Amino acid sequence: MSRPALPSASALPSGPVAKYYLYKLTATAGLTVPVWVLFLRAQHLSYTEIMLLDAIWWVGLTAGEIPTGYVGDRMGWRNSLVVGNALRAAAVVVMGLVSTFAAFAAVYLLWALGSTLMSGSTDAWLYETLERQGDADAFAHYRGRGQSLKLGAGAAAAVLGGYLGTVSFRLPFLLTGVLWAVGAVVLATMPAVDVAADDRLTAFEALPVLRERLLSVELRGVVLWVAVVLAVVSATGRLTQPVAVDLGVPAAWLGWLYAGFTLLAAVASDRSAWLRDRFGFDGWLVLAPAVLGGFLAAVWFAPVVALPAFVLVRAVRTPTETLANEYVNDRVATAGRATTLSGVSMVNAVVAIPFGVALGAVADLSPYLALAGIGAVLLALAGVVGLGGLVATGETEPRPAD
Repeated sequence: MSRPALPSASALPSGPVAKYYLYKLTATAGLTVPVWVLFLRAQHLSYTEIMLLDAIWWVGLTAGEIPTGYVGDRMGWRNSLVVGNALRAAAVVVMGLVSTFAAFAAVYLLWALGSTLMSGSTDAWLYETLERQGDADAFAHYRGRGQSLKLGAGAAAAVLGGYLGTVSFRLPFLLTGVLWAVGAVVLATMPAVDVAADDRLTAFEALPVLRERLLSVELRGVVLWVAVVLAVVSATGRLTQPVAVDLGVPAAWLGWLYAGFTLLAAVASDRSAWLRDRFGFDGWLVLAPAVLGGFLAAVWFAPVVALPAFVLVRAVRTPTETLANEYVNDRVATAGRATTLSGVSMVNAVVAIPFGVALGAVADLSPYLALAGIGAVLLALAGVVGLGGLVATGETEPRPAD
């Protein structure tokens, strides 16, 4: 299927999209990223406990995705975004104040609730806004640009966060709460672009429709494979700080290291549509995980390879998320869009739990063994997907316009 030319880089975005960009600038967790795991380790948590916290977060996402996606469709996507961002702001502030595993578990659950209110609604709001402007084919471009701005802001924030961490690990979390509160205010000023009352799914309609869509031939292979890739990316990211320090990177420099990671990810995100056109949707879904898996597997033989592998982790994640969300959005109707996208996030959560817990247990033995092992698994699975054609082709015709 041919696509129209992308908007030029110099073209000014519409008012709603400009506000979306402004929100993305406030949405970064960059201040906390360089110190997150070091902070938890300073509270005497093991790698297994840290990964268990991630599992608790994923469980919270899994339990909340469907009802909160449905709530997003019912209460309005913008309102869902405002409430979700406010809950996340509260969670990150509390995280900077507590110090026990049980308290962190409660924070992670609150954070997950806020995230589920936002996961489906963010992309649903943007896609519907563009569709009403007759510009839905540019979703990957605008979402990629928004992620690029978020990552660019995150790069600058990471540098500051690294230095703040040398004063107190808690400061970056408290300041992030303030930043996200500002983001909630920005979200409240965005136009309400929601499902018409007659098109909204009822509670009894939501689950059957969701099951039908996620199990369709077009979506099931893509959704499951992307969930695996994102699970590996999320789990390996938790080992970046301790491995980097072990390889000789001073703790105060972690912010600069993460800034470099983030800037590359920003470039990759901004080029999401170009990557789709250059490699094809299926090509990206096989090539990117295979290359990442190869780098991670090589860590066992040359530990220093972990540093470029961590760079690649960031470069793979955002384009994969953007292109997968565009693929799903192209194949679902307006009614239930946030519910369907939340269902996709739920699948991501279910898949991420065993990957994260297993990686944490192995990392307590050796972080390098954990990285190499999960890399070998990802490389093997990419080979199976590529040779077996298990992912539905990205060239499948999207649904007709509503």
